[in-house]
Amino acid sequence: MCGIIGRINYRGRTPVREAELKKPLFEMFHRGPDDEGIFIDRYCGLAMRRLSIIDVAGGRQPMLNETGEIAVVLNGEIYNYRELRKELEPRHRFKTNSDTEVLVHLYEEHGERMPGMLNGMFGFVLWDAKKEILLAARDPLGVKPLFYAEQNGALAVASEIRAILAALPLSREMDRAALTEYLSFYYISAPRTIFKQVKRLPQGHYLLAKDGGFELKRYWRYEFAPEKMNEAEAAERLETALLNSVRRQMMSEVPLGVFLSSGLDSTAIVAMMAKLGVTPKTYTVGYESGSSFDEMAGAKLVAGKYGTDHHDCVMKPAHIKEFLPKIIGHLAEPHGDWTHVAMYYLSQQSRGDITVALTGAGGDELFAGYPTLTAAKFGRFYRHLPGPVKTALKAAADSLPPSYERLSLDFKIKAFTRGAGFAPEMAHMKYKEIFSSGEIAELLPGAEGDPFEVFKQHLPDLKGVTTLNRLMYLDMNVFLPYCSLHATDMATMINSQEARVPFLDNEMLEFSRRVPLDLKLKGFITKHIVRKALRRYLPEEILKMPKKGFVMPASFWLRDELCDFAAGIIDAAQKKAPGTFNFTYIRQLLTEHAGGKKDNTRKLTCLLSFFLWQDKYQ
Repeated sequence: MCGIIGRINYRGRTPVREAELKKPLFEMFHRGPDDEGIFIDRYCGLAMRRLSIIDVAGGRQPMLNETGEIAVVLNGEIYNYRELRKELEPRHRFKTNSDTEVLVHLYEEHGERMPGMLNGMFGFVLWDAKKEILLAARDPLGVKPLFYAEQNGALAVASEIRAILAALPLSREMDRAALTEYLSFYYISAPRTIFKQVKRLPQGHYLLAKDGGFELKRYWRYEFAPEKMNEAEAAERLETALLNSVRRQMMSEVPLGVFLSSGLDSTAIVAMMAKLGVTPKTYTVGYESGSSFDEMAGAKLVAGKYGTDHHDCVMKPAHIKEFLPKIIGHLAEPHGDWTHVAMYYLSQQSRGDITVALTGAGGDELFAGYPTLTAAKFGRFYRHLPGPVKTALKAAADSLPPSYERLSLDFKIKAFTRGAGFAPEMAHMKYKEIFSSGEIAELLPGAEGDPFEVFKQHLPDLKGVTTLNRLMYLDMNVFLPYCSLHATDMATMINSQEARVPFLDNEMLEFSRRVPLDLKLKGFITKHIVRKALRRYLPEEILKMPKKGFVMPASFWLRDELCDFAAGIIDAAQKKAPGTFNFTYIRQLLTEHAGGKKDNTRKLTCLLSFFLWQDKYQ
């Protein structure tokens, strides 16, 4: 919905100047092309760029309370604002129909407990002039981003890294521990960013600045609390929760549609909209010569069943060359999963018709959709095999000829034998690993940091939790917000389009933690209860389809149309910083891939994205 910035000069209490807010706002123009608002109170300033979606006419920000002592800027949507407003109206005077105005009055009554009362996707910054407190908060699962940095007694909080870099004269020194994490998993998670001085506010946290300092506090944590329920009851409750979630997240005064894949989650959203009497516009990304990567046929089954106004958006290799540098420039940090380019293209193609898009993100994390969970079940048996047997199996797996198809059998077997010998949590991450620690040492002499530190920090939350729930918790707190949701937010907001996630509505979160594990993962069937709940709504082909993931055919394109593109990026990186990476090793990765000897797709996309970032920001 918006790009927001808050600044407080809390040590010297020097006045904030409008120019100090204008510059970072310019960097976020794409997030809010419809309007701009600035509020300054002595040594604190709030500002925003607005993408008008709710109360288009009256919802200008910053929003103030009756006395003007509390001001707020909001990025995102508060889905329960009508219910909250009804509770507050007897004691407060509302001037607009905006969800943003609820925040100032809710804060008046509940203070810093307020973020935990919201159902929505949000990042907001609030200033309490009377108490001289700045409060910044991020939604429970990190759908909307917030970054912050401090320098010389000035603190800035904003929706994008680029805005933070424009707000304060920061060093652009790279965080080498963040780089190690990036090379291991091709994204960076809270609290780090690629810049040493810029931090990422973790999901479910708020930042409180007062008395010349600031602290982070956690206000929400996902806790498993399974209840006794049979399959029929669970399926009925899931359908009800999803229907309510979709109804809430359809609120909009501007055109709304659905990003439709062939997967269960986005198709479920279309089915629920149909039940609510809505026939949406739907958009599916496909690929030129996409083979196993293409989801257009499956999406058309659902689009045809519900008579949606359907659009196929076909990507070509040339789109990677055109869009990837632009997207990384906006991200202001590398992101190695190139599916964000496909998301950008889908957003770009649909933006002329719709301003808001519902997506299926989050269903896999809440209801056990990833094949790594079934791998964990197999891993229990694998770890008990004699050492020589495991060695022989790994050697056999490594000798398999590479397949460049989507989630091919050889990819799964190689990933499994690489990780299954470790303890479950470590194995779970090893399956996703891009470069191993040994490979990073060869690639980047003097690498710093433990790439698994970020995952280990969540394990103390999980006392008494079963192994598979522990693995889902890790995905929910690391992969979902920092690989999936962050890239989706950025890729769509570049096009001034808002992506919403009905599966991450509070009601869905609350229900998912009540569902017993054996109804989520039944034997080796992932998302069993979702399939059960949707049986009468979706084609059998969709219900029986195994998890494929949102993947593009970069593996094929890097062997052909994008091979010279990749080589050019590597050459330019070596000229700019010849002593940093082992470029002989990197060229070997590309040669092996292009020659059909190894599928090095993820390694190459990881490195190429980094080099494009390095060219712009270092």
